Amino acid sequence: MKTLRNVGCLFLMLALSIPCFAKKDVPLYGEWKGKIKSIIPELPIQAWLEDNNKDLLLEFSTNLGTVRVTVTNSEGEVVYEQSVVTQPSILISLKEEIKEGSSIVITDGDNLVYGEI
Repeated sequence: MKTLRNVGCLFLMLALSIPCFAKKDVPLYGEWKGKIKSIIPELPIQAWLEDNNKDLLLEFSTNLGTVRVTVTNSEGEVVYEQSVVTQPSILISLKEEIKEGSSIVITDGDNLVYGEI
């Protein structure tokens, strides 16, 4: 009985120590052809919006070279636009909080991926 209580306390401590942070998935659409050779038709880019609604996390499953990332707010104004060299993950800190209806566009000039935040 004492062992069962100790195990219960251990699980309770583990549950309380796990971070309660969550990222909002940003579904991306479009096609990316060319440098990627895969039988799985999955985009080489994934995007998440952090809890603070100001940081955008981009993950690249392959090296895509230099891409242009553009974030617009719900009014259509450009909030962020910059060319970035792809790395496994890139954290983009925005000046203003992202609200519902904002969008992201990622392009290399030939390929285009977009999503609504």
